[in-house]
Amino acid sequence: MSLARFEHTDNKEQEIEYQTLSSDFTLDKIERPERLHEWLKSEEIELLYSKFSKKAQLTYPELREELENLNIKFTDLEYNRLFLKINQNRDFKCDWNEFISYLIFGFQEDDPASRKESLILPLSTPPIIKKSEHRLAICGIALLKSVSDAEEENEDNKHFSSDDEDDDEERHNKKLLRNVAFEESPDTAGIWITASREGQIRFWSMSLAPIRTGTSESCNIMFLITFFLLHLFSFSFSVHLKGPTWILTIVALSDVSIVCTSSTERELRFHETVASSFNLRIVIRSMPYAVCCMSYNFHSGGKDLSRLVMGDYGGNVRTLEFDPYLRGPFQSKPGAALVEAFWSDILKGKVPQFKCREHLNVHSEMIQQAIYSMRLNCLFACAEYRNTRKYRGRCPALISLYGEDKAIFRIPLGVTTFCVDERNNIVITGGPDTCLRIWDVYIPTQTTGLLTGHNAGIVKIFVQSEEKKLYSVDYHKVIKVWDLSEHSLLQTFGDLTRLIPGETDLVYHYHKQLRVLLIGGRKLVAVKCNPRVRVDLTDGNTHAAPVSVVLYNKLFRNLVTCGLDSYIIVWDPWTGKRKIIMKSCHTKQVYGENIDIEITAACFDPLEQFLLTGARDGSLKVWNYNNAVCIRNMSIKSDHEVTAVVWVVERILAVGWDQQVTEFNDVEGREYSDPKKWPMFHSDDITCADVKLGEGVATATHSGELIFWKLETGQPYRRYNVQNPVKFIELKLKKFHLDEHKDVVYEGDSNARMPVMSVFDRIREMEKQWAALVSEQRSELQIRADSFHRRVIVAPGTTASVQAILFLQTRPMIPEYGSVFVALDTGVVQVYSHHQRGSYITEFNAIHKIGDCVLTMTTDRKNRYLFTGTAFGYIKIWHVKNYCIPEQEKIRISMPVLRLQFIFLRKELILTRAKRAVRNQKEPLLLNSYRGHLKSIHSVVFVNLPKVLITGSHDCSVRLWTIGGRYLGTLGMPLPWMKLSPFEPLSEKDHERPFRMPPDIKKVASSTTMKVITGVQQGRYRMNIHKVQKKIDDEKGEEEEFPGHCGKALREPILGKHFQLPGRSGVEIPIELDITSSYIPVYNHLKVHETKTFEIPSTPTSVKRIANENYMDFYEPIPLRSAGVKSTGLFSNFFKRGRKIIRESAFHRES
Repeated sequence: MSLARFEHTDNKEQEIEYQTLSSDFTLDKIERPERLHEWLKSEEIELLYSKFSKKAQLTYPELREELENLNIKFTDLEYNRLFLKINQNRDFKCDWNEFISYLIFGFQEDDPASRKESLILPLSTPPIIKKSEHRLAICGIALLKSVSDAEEENEDNKHFSSDDEDDDEERHNKKLLRNVAFEESPDTAGIWITASREGQIRFWSMSLAPIRTGTSESCNIMFLITFFLLHLFSFSFSVHLKGPTWILTIVALSDVSIVCTSSTERELRFHETVASSFNLRIVIRSMPYAVCCMSYNFHSGGKDLSRLVMGDYGGNVRTLEFDPYLRGPFQSKPGAALVEAFWSDILKGKVPQFKCREHLNVHSEMIQQAIYSMRLNCLFACAEYRNTRKYRGRCPALISLYGEDKAIFRIPLGVTTFCVDERNNIVITGGPDTCLRIWDVYIPTQTTGLLTGHNAGIVKIFVQSEEKKLYSVDYHKVIKVWDLSEHSLLQTFGDLTRLIPGETDLVYHYHKQLRVLLIGGRKLVAVKCNPRVRVDLTDGNTHAAPVSVVLYNKLFRNLVTCGLDSYIIVWDPWTGKRKIIMKSCHTKQVYGENIDIEITAACFDPLEQFLLTGARDGSLKVWNYNNAVCIRNMSIKSDHEVTAVVWVVERILAVGWDQQVTEFNDVEGREYSDPKKWPMFHSDDITCADVKLGEGVATATHSGELIFWKLETGQPYRRYNVQNPVKFIELKLKKFHLDEHKDVVYEGDSNARMPVMSVFDRIREMEKQWAALVSEQRSELQIRADSFHRRVIVAPGTTASVQAILFLQTRPMIPEYGSVFVALDTGVVQVYSHHQRGSYITEFNAIHKIGDCVLTMTTDRKNRYLFTGTAFGYIKIWHVKNYCIPEQEKIRISMPVLRLQFIFLRKELILTRAKRAVRNQKEPLLLNSYRGHLKSIHSVVFVNLPKVLITGSHDCSVRLWTIGGRYLGTLGMPLPWMKLSPFEPLSEKDHERPFRMPPDIKKVASSTTMKVITGVQQGRYRMNIHKVQKKIDDEKGEEEEFPGHCGKALREPILGKHFQLPGRSGVEIPIELDITSSYIPVYNHLKVHETKTFEIPSTPTSVKRIANENYMDFYEPIPLRSAGVKSTGLFSNFFKRGRKIIRESAFHRES
């Protein structure tokens, strides 16, 4: 860790000494982070302000003296860190602005609102579209589920608000688990139900797969008259004849498995849906007005009455209450398949299971929506008012009824839809005036918020209380997402206009548990609204796009991740919390619109106070990432991707697709001078680069070129080609010449103008080219032989690309030491010496699957381990302490110690694939191999003190691992974070349970990956022949003891000892195929045997003898009760006739 250590003498001269945080610093010296804002009070801050007012800037000794006078005690190392964090302009002096900014950043980190900012837009996933399969457009959507929304919210409030005895950490973990989804089965999620006007009912799964259909039909008019007359004369007679209908709305009574529909015939039909059935159970006729909207409330445990709320065209609200125990009035009874009643009978109490309540003339217009709030014990109903002159713009749009009390929310033009947030005691209304109004439930006279932005009337509103988000849909099918806490617009989603063109009369239903909005019309469209994370499938994402760079800052002890979504996020890896998020870091304007540019490279400055990022368009930016301020803008070349950046003392080096190294000044006063271009020796795009401080720079290209440069002068001194690394390649500057128009034309440019040559000169030039081609041409066999000898799998005519370069910083610049590791796209890692007289040393295979390759590499501080991440998501650790160094410098390796640390090294009964790939490779030693991601790994970072490995992948996640391979967590996951320390490694012995596996890896993990991640090795079982033979003998003895026991396996030979398969004939007749025609008639050459008639065997004599016997002869005659009574009746003759028929049927085959 780079630290600036300040020492002051009597003459007050400051000396800066850069040190590295190593094992020399004990844990006693590092006790706590430098959180100065937690120690200072307001009076002390005012006192420090007076000090800064007297003296504009304070040096390190002066600032330390002032803080010590306030009884703030830190160690020397902590004061060094604190001053580097405060000193943002790197002049080693602190002013008031820097000091107070540092305190403000500390308070911002503690603000929980900063960690709740979403990385992904609430409506980010593409909608699911299905055909409705209805003849007409869908007029109603219902949800049949087991748990009600009100009960779920009440349970959440009870569970998460009554934890007074729990500590803050447990309460925080429970809040995290609130937004976690475990499964989406029909038992927990429910079933969608859609209805169309003609009465067709369809059932759908959560993935919009059709399940079954049903029909809701009306009664015939003549039979209704007959039924009324029979009912008038007290005749109990049930009639129900199917006829045409017109459905208005539908609702699901989930706790009793009933679907209720209302129609223009002023009927309520209750259909039973038990066991895949759809039967009509109850019909309520002659409603005063046709019911136009319905809602249902229930409690799963049956602790409260279930309520069906109905609003009609006359402005009335009616409720039906019943006890759901044993399905209440919908219980199946023998002889009563259908119950039919009039609404007047329900009012008179003739159906005792139903309790009815009526609220008449609530509105003068038709009811648009009516719901009952179980928690507030209040009834809400709204209506639209087109005649605003009557009410002078103060229409009674929303009315809440609590017993005899009434509250009126007056809104111009009325209310089309509303939503009650019971958790926050607010009501949100929307209507034809295109405005969203937020009300307090208990204050109906004044709004608490007004949201504007829609261009059409609002038709649907729903709230996510735990996320404090409001969703609104207008008549033009535009969805807007709002932040309820800040009353700001988060997103506008207008894809529904493209997906459902021309349709305006749509119906909506929001699934509160799955957070899915289902839209019905001619099509079914499901839109996921900020869905919960399925922890059984994934641990969540760190970025909204693939992660490109992961960096660990040793000064601030935090983690910086950059992604292709143009986000820079600062994390605290020890608590799993997100500190700062910077969006749209690199942008460009296309047709007046700002477009985000992917971040492809990043690094810290030598003091690790600033961040340098490079983007795909060639732009570079310097950030003070603690306050999200861009300090400097640079660029290498327009529209040329930056692949690697290096920040050394007073210089910034950037490489990319411009095929050269660009150097920027980092000296105060010369930051904005023109950059320096290093000589162009590469002929292809540069893919990677690395630096050895004070010695050199290595760059490599997509075509396999490798060049070593002097860091101080920028001149190359060695050049290699990774396909033939032992061949000496002369360093030549890329040639160019000027044509007659003074344009620069590079050598090898196909568009360059050829000089004027004579015929003889052209012939002579062609002869030279042909001779060079013949001399350099090699056979394909020789190329494959050389590739196999070097273990490089390269197709003839192709080139090997370099994917990563790594300098071992502790190795000296000596020809015998391998100090540079170069990873190729063939899966091989080559080792070079960066000395002037150095060369290619050796290489090793770093993969175990065909097609895989190493994309990123890193090492620990002492260069003992090499950590590699591959394109298939595998993480490998190699022991390189003794690799490519002289024999006298090698140290002894203790394998038992390594086996205790790396469970991968422990022996197994069957050699695994990763071990088989390196069994003939003595060095380097493979210490660990497991799959950490499903997609390619782009960045690997190792933190030395806690021994934590951090990987960033193309699957948008950044994961933490122990050095042994145990999974610690994914940054941004919804589950509770494991306690980690930045100063000491995690003790696996103290861990009570086995380490968990990432859910996505668990489905595809091999035995090696499961063993490494969980840290548990299954016992090795060896076959004992004596025990197996004894077990077989015991089974045979049991079979002999119990010969009639069933369930035993058949013993060999199953077909007996005397059965043999027919052998082949001694003479084989060759088959000659007829090839004279255009095709070969195979079936004509098949040998077909002639069929023969089978002879029926004769009946054995024993069977004939038994057939002639009469079984009645073996029974003695039964004496009669009275001698005078003879058995000559009907039954005796019947039995005699039966015996005769049986004997005749037994002898039928013989005759």
